Parts: sequence; structure tokens; C-alpha cells
Amino acid sequence: MPAPCPEDVTPTQPPRPGPLPERLEHRIRYLFTDVDDTLTWQGRLPVETFVALDRLQRAGIQVIPVTGACAGWCDCIARTWPVSAVIGENGAFWIQPDDRGTMKRTYRQPLVERTRNRALLQRLQQRLSTQHDFARPTDDQPYRETDIAFDIGQQWQASREERERLLTLLHQAGVQARLSSIHINAWLGDYDKASTAQAWLEQEAARSGQPISTHEVAFIGDSGNDAAMFAHFPYSVGVANIAPFLDSLPHPPRYITSASGGFGFAEFVERLLK
Repeated sequence: MPAPCPEDVTPTQPPRPGPLPERLEHRIRYLFTDVDDTLTWQGRLPVETFVALDRLQRAGIQVIPVTGACAGWCDCIARTWPVSAVIGENGAFWIQPDDRGTMKRTYRQPLVERTRNRALLQRLQQRLSTQHDFARPTDDQPYRETDIAFDIGQQWQASREERERLLTLLHQAGVQARLSSIHINAWLGDYDKASTAQAWLEQEAARSGQPISTHEVAFIGDSGNDAAMFAHFPYSVGVANIAPFLDSLPHPPRYITSASGGFGFAEFVERLLK
């Protein structure tokens, strides 16, 4: 039989996520989770989410939110939620209490580099927001330390074309940019959510003196902004509202919940604690 012509070959598509199994095959000790539209839903934190976080803490499972949210919001989460640490601004830092309970920030870049990058990013944001009506800075921008963010679904809804155009403009400016369900975040640096999550795990292993297997780690998220995490951690889960992003993810999550946002997170926790 003759070989098929190149145009006859169907490109390999990544596998679609399966439903959550009734029981997980490995004991999870560390759970990384996105925040917006993964722990929250429609802008609110459901009581089911907070109860699930509390149950995980009581079970000895460390929860580490990994978010594009601003440093100010991350500081609040680290101080008031039942979590072990918070990775913020798409991997720029993590906030974690030390042995005395004092909150400490660990940055991926030195202060001099952060200061220079911040000035460059602020000029870029000002230029784009002046030239394009759809480039709207987020309300939390004053509380960000290392990146800039544009609102595309929180206070106002950008069209698909506007989102794609803004992503293109940011990439053309030479910065990293990621699309979440509510924001587009942009930064300068070679870190992302996954590389910082891995750096946190390595710190944790060194501090405890115990190795951490990939089988002990899981991640749950909801959008394209979580692509690096889905690719890095084999045991990954998407909440149901990830569906619109699946076709654009080179590495989709392994499983998907039946419920959306924080309700899907609580659904996963039920399986995890069995």
C-alpha cells in the first residue's frame, strides 16, 4: 500500500481528560491549585471550597495556591486561609511562614532585576492602555510587585479577538504573557508557575530531609494560564469550566471534574481524601 500523502495524515491530538476516578492510585501529600475560577466561582469563594481546604489541612495534605494574583492578595491568602504557602504573580515569588510564624517572601529574581523589569513593564502597560481601548489595567495593579495585568473578564468582558490581539502585542514587546479566565498577565523573566512550584518542592524536600516523588503531587486548574502546570505534573485535574481552553492546551489535564470552579475543587478533594 502506498504511503499516505502528507496532507492525508491527521495530526496527533492530545488525549482528552477523563472523568475523576473514584479513588486515586497514589497518596497525595502536596496539592498545587489555581485560585480564580478553580477555588472561586463567579467571583466568590464558595463555603464548600473553604471547608475542603480545611479538611485537607487536617488530613496533613499541604495545599499551595499557584496564581497570577497580585502580591497583596497572595499575602492575604497566606495569612488567613488553611494553606502552607502561596505562589504568586505567575511564579515570581512564594509567601510562606517561617518556623516562628513570620511571613517570608522568596523571589525568583534579585531586587535589582525586579526593579528594572517593573519600570519597563509599567511603561509598556501605559503605552498599550493609551493606544488600545481593550488594554485595560486590572484594579489590583497597584498591589503587584513583578508583573502587569490586563482585565479581560473580571470587571469587563473582552472579546476573543481583543484577547488574542492583546496577547500578540505583548509577545511582540518581548514579554511573557499568559491568558487566564479573567486576566492577561505579562512579565519579564524565565520563570513560570511550574518552575516555581518545582523550586518550592525542592526547598521543601531539603528542609524536611525527605525526597518528594511526583506521585505525591497533584495540580488542579482551570485555564490556559495553567498550561505549564498541566505539562509539568503528571497527576493533573481541570475543573469543568476548563472546557473552552482544552483545544488550545498542548498538555491538557489528566482528569476533569463534573462541577465548575470551587465546587469542582471540592469534588476532587472528596476523591483525594478517600
